[in-house]
Amino acid sequence: MKTEPITIAFLGIDERSKSAYQLFFENMAPVQYELIGDYQKAQLCLIDKDSYNIQQKYEELTKNYPEKYALVLSIIEHSCIRDNEFFLQKPIKREVLQNVLNQISGNISGKIIQKSSVPSRSQIKNTVEKISEKYRKKPEFEILEKSAKPTVGVIDNTVVPINKTPKAATSNAGKLLKIENEEYFVGERADININDPQQIQCVYYSPEKLLQSVVQQAREKAQQSGQIVQLNVMEHAFYFDAKEQKVHSTVGSSIIRHLCVVHQDELATFTVKPESFRKDLDSLLHSNENKSCEQYNWTMDAFLWVITLWCSRGQVPTGTDLTRPVYLMQWPNLTRLEKIPHAARIAALIYDQPRTLIDTAKQLGIKQRYVFAFFSASKSIGLSDTSVRDVDRLFESEKPKKSKNKFILSKLLGKLTNFSDNSADQKITSSAKS
Repeated sequence: MKTEPITIAFLGIDERSKSAYQLFFENMAPVQYELIGDYQKAQLCLIDKDSYNIQQKYEELTKNYPEKYALVLSIIEHSCIRDNEFFLQKPIKREVLQNVLNQISGNISGKIIQKSSVPSRSQIKNTVEKISEKYRKKPEFEILEKSAKPTVGVIDNTVVPINKTPKAATSNAGKLLKIENEEYFVGERADININDPQQIQCVYYSPEKLLQSVVQQAREKAQQSGQIVQLNVMEHAFYFDAKEQKVHSTVGSSIIRHLCVVHQDELATFTVKPESFRKDLDSLLHSNENKSCEQYNWTMDAFLWVITLWCSRGQVPTGTDLTRPVYLMQWPNLTRLEKIPHAARIAALIYDQPRTLIDTAKQLGIKQRYVFAFFSASKSIGLSDTSVRDVDRLFESEKPKKSKNKFILSKLLGKLTNFSDNSADQKITSSAKS
């Protein structure tokens, strides 16, 4: 008889960690787990005690649901006050986490769970492909028909799961995403054939000719001078404040977006302002005539991120080697950045191990333009780049291993015919192709 999966909910755990846990749970054996959104209905709660304002939620959980199992995660030592409460100190080891989960599962089901092998790195990565394959088998119209309720009250550029059934809200989180006017951020280009040089040229854009380059120059001037730098582009003013790490503008997003498609050759001017201008800027932004300007401000990273999305529209900077792996140095603060579809999934995959942009799209089962847009934006704020380390090219993440028999046969053939191993390999390859 098939056992029911153990239901797990998160408290205080960010999107990056959720993606990592989802991949981990997919490879757990022999116990099956299901992630749900409502911790009140879950059998086990994973609690990040280091997250903001989590103490109140933790106290409510222990007071109102004393029978519920809890697994507390924290950098700081935590004392468990109940028998059904467990603690793991960060950074978490997969083997230890699996052992604790097996113990909790055994307590819940009343069975002794045999220790299973720790999921390997390759197994976790292959899970992404399996998840994407499951989604590809379900046409979008079928998923939409099963939705329990239509989405209401959605604001512009808000990420919205298409499938709103209770189960899909967790199991399909981050897979079926759609944003308003996403073509402004990721374009509408079709996937390319990496072996076609003409198609490859279509995914390149030249940031040095666009607003992205001008904004990067203004940011650097502000950081080097420590003063406010005024950037004028086609009679529109932008103020870069390095001390506050803010960008203020006299125009809104709709106008700025149109500036991103215009070549900015010699059209922009920079002015380093004296320290006394800081008060003048504050008055300018809060004056009655410019009261609407208060909403026209961003952090420097958020501004450069969205400018890059508008300039690239699903392309990568000219010169990007699509055959090289790309890496993510640290997790971007996606809650503070302009949303693009699948951002958390893309980040989780390349943060785990560098891989090529084409392979990333293939593994996740998504359009290449989403990966291109994410890479261009991440690169612009210094979080991502193509890898030049040989270690990142030692292992191929998704290609199947070649048959060992072919390798052995080539060596035997080389010895029998007194040919080199290379010659034998070439003959075998030619025979296989014919």
